[in-house]
Amino acid sequence: MRKQIKMGLLVFIFFLCAQNTTVFANETDRYMLIPGGDAVGIHIETAGLIVVDTYTIETECGHYSPAREAGLVKGDVITAINGQPVGNIEEYKEALIAREGFLVLTINRAGVESEVTLVGCKNQDGELTTGVYLRNKIAGIGTLTYVDPASQKYGALGHEIIDQDTNQIVNIKQGQLIDSHITAIRKATDDEPGEKIAEIHFDKAHGTIEKNNEYGIYGEITTDNYNSKKMLPIAYQDEVQLGYATILTVIDGKHIEEFEIEIIEIDLQAKQEVKGIKYIVTDTKLLEITGGIVQGMSGSPIVQDGKIIGAVTHVLVQDSTLGYGVFIEWMLEQSEIKYKTEQATQAFKSAA
Repeated sequence: MRKQIKMGLLVFIFFLCAQNTTVFANETDRYMLIPGGDAVGIHIETAGLIVVDTYTIETECGHYSPAREAGLVKGDVITAINGQPVGNIEEYKEALIAREGFLVLTINRAGVESEVTLVGCKNQDGELTTGVYLRNKIAGIGTLTYVDPASQKYGALGHEIIDQDTNQIVNIKQGQLIDSHITAIRKATDDEPGEKIAEIHFDKAHGTIEKNNEYGIYGEITTDNYNSKKMLPIAYQDEVQLGYATILTVIDGKHIEEFEIEIIEIDLQAKQEVKGIKYIVTDTKLLEITGGIVQGMSGSPIVQDGKIIGAVTHVLVQDSTLGYGVFIEWMLEQSEIKYKTEQATQAFKSAA
């Protein structure tokens, strides 16, 4: 949640039953979605090795860090070693030994690619080392926003996944949406955001993760867990009203509950932006248990007048009762779903 789902803490192809194959409500000819609210585990393998930090060690070459001397800094992403793509830390170690400590690394630093030469040294135990902490896997929790019954695509989180150590957006090599359930809540305080605490079942994948950007994470469902839900129509941003609305989220186990909020500001947008809806939490139960919006709620659907209007994205650290949401239209565009009536109707007719 922004605190942007700080990873490490952290945030579906399914069989379509007959009642879920129609994506338009007859009375409104409006695009229909399976609403989320489910707590989902997130497991990602990064595209390249993330430099978490460098460290100084005692080596036969002296007291220093070979990685730091080579110019590596926190946040660099190592994409290749000696011209060969690198996929995991084991490959890095194997290359280090095979090349007797001499590595030419291709790195990506804030979108700019370059090469650095890294010469490892043996530590006091006689092992080759380079004095760098690397990571290529990230796990956490978030909330599912919607599943599209026509395409099997989903959207979740409503904002990007940021690496907690590098503070940069995570580039995904591959990822999975995983079964999880909420075991506890750490309530928000005046100066610290709260969080959902969850158990993630890594052996129960629910879907793929194929995209991570400022509007959320996106992929396809690979389970039939969601198709029994009642679908809801979407609302366009100019239909969103000030006042009463609700969010769907889990605060205990896997039980999705509906909690009241009040929309206090609407920013109609001609182009995609994240903070389109501003609201305050008014639900007494949610305030009592969580203190407001907490980490892990990112992606919780916002519903008004029986329509999905957006998703929870951000919360103010100093006031967890005040939050922001993204319009559902922008998330659907990231899923490349033809939700607009004139486009969607034609797509539905073509598929019929």
